[in-house]
Amino acid sequence: MTLRIGCIDFPIPPSRYFRKWDLVEIQQTMVRLPGEGTVKRWLRESQPGFEFVVAVSPLVTYGPGSPSFRYQPAPPKSQWRKYAPFAATKEVAEAFAGSEALAKELEAKILLFQTPADLEPTKPLLRAMQQFFEKTDRRKRRWVWEPKGGWKPDEAAALARDLGLTLCVDPLVVRPPDTDFAYCHLPGPAGFRSRYEEDALLRLRDIYRGYKEFYCLFGNIDMNNDATRFLQLVQADRG
Repeated sequence: MTLRIGCIDFPIPPSRYFRKWDLVEIQQTMVRLPGEGTVKRWLRESQPGFEFVVAVSPLVTYGPGSPSFRYQPAPPKSQWRKYAPFAATKEVAEAFAGSEALAKELEAKILLFQTPADLEPTKPLLRAMQQFFEKTDRRKRRWVWEPKGGWKPDEAAALARDLGLTLCVDPLVVRPPDTDFAYCHLPGPAGFRSRYEEDALLRLRDIYRGYKEFYCLFGNIDMNNDATRFLQLVQADRG
């Protein structure tokens, strides 16, 4: 049984974070790719065995016309049709290549694809996703998909299974469907500005025991402290 605990981006300075944790999910990519100097500093400061997870550019998964697409510098409106989610266009391929290049440099074993709440599971989207995930070289990486909304849990789980993806869920809301490997987000019990009570962390501890590999990424306002409290509960349980 393997449990990996970390945070989304760096809630404390990276130099301190690398001494405390062995996992981080890089979501700076939702704005723009980190610079070469930043990446080299991360690699220099992180300890052996540290694991980076890279979130794929929203130019691949959101489309610049999405209301959720509010951080990424968007291309001109005249080019929007070339950036439809998972579209088989040169522009989407280039955006994905940039994310893959970052994953390669960080030796990331996992790529995270996030789709926004306003993205509905229409037939054209399902067809585009199928073509994208079947034709794109995975380069021995695990691909994780987090649908932010618009999908029923059982439908999302079935699609993830059909496409060979790991479904990212909030385990306190939806139990991860694959007991061999689970990738989970803890976004806060009532959104980003909320904190987890001990009862919720105890439930999380009970849930992870049923999985061979369990990745647990906190993303709420007090993520570092909540992740620390969860780790302490796990360590106390192990004796």
